[in-house]
Amino acid sequence: MIGYVVGLLLSVMVLAGCAGRDLSERPADGALKIGLVWPDGQSVAGARLWLYGSDGTLYSATECGAGGYEGRVPADTYTILAANSDCANADCHRSESWQEHRMKAAVDGETNTLLHVGKVFCVGTKEVAVRRGNRPAEITLCPKNAVRKLLFRITPDYVDDIADMSVRMTGIVPSVRLIDGGDAGETTGEILAVARSEAGGFYAADMSVFGWRGPNIVSVAVVHSDGGTETTVPQDIGEQLAQLPDEGGTVDLTLVLPDGGEIVLTVTVEAWESGSGSGTVI
Repeated sequence: MIGYVVGLLLSVMVLAGCAGRDLSERPADGALKIGLVWPDGQSVAGARLWLYGSDGTLYSATECGAGGYEGRVPADTYTILAANSDCANADCHRSESWQEHRMKAAVDGETNTLLHVGKVFCVGTKEVAVRRGNRPAEITLCPKNAVRKLLFRITPDYVDDIADMSVRMTGIVPSVRLIDGGDAGETTGEILAVARSEAGGFYAADMSVFGWRGPNIVSVAVVHSDGGTETTVPQDIGEQLAQLPDEGGTVDLTLVLPDGGEIVLTVTVEAWESGSGSGTVI
């Protein structure tokens, strides 16, 4: 009987020792799994991720495959931002703060105009809790398209000898916040689009931008074969653009050249591509 009691006490002591060792050896970090779903299933080369701790500081900036990320991070509550790594004519700025982190368009040094941006997808989410242990915090992020397109149809009237033509517009938004894809509020710039001749006697030009904020002054420059240039009287279309619905629409106007020639201009705004920028946490 005494031997049985001693054995039982020893077993309890061993189990208690194991429990104490297990608790002391629990990891201080946790597993994090991030899935990425791109708009309309578009293929991207890869992704960039930024993790901000609960105190607002940047914990890590990393690149991963287009499908997402898996790893271990200190147990904390994170704000996570994501963007594709193959953006065109745009890059990230002010990454030290998730509130200020933005995607910004590059500038053409020769013309001092904004470059056309393309393939910019971004998203952010807050309150992602990673707990100590091996059970992962799982989240799926759906980056949204941050680029809008303006399509210009240009029909010259009483304008002869056209060698080249371009469209200029002011009030172009230069940057968007990664957290929600919204206008970051920086001073607007200008953008220039070279027109191309199309069958049917008209010209077409495209602008690929983050957005616009009035006034939005449009002008068309016509270059003749002798090198001479005429520019239309600038016209503000900011009010008409602001009245368009979210799904897009058109603005029609007539631009006047100093010599009396006219250029009929139709501006078509394409709707935002699908992709809500939302995410789910498991």
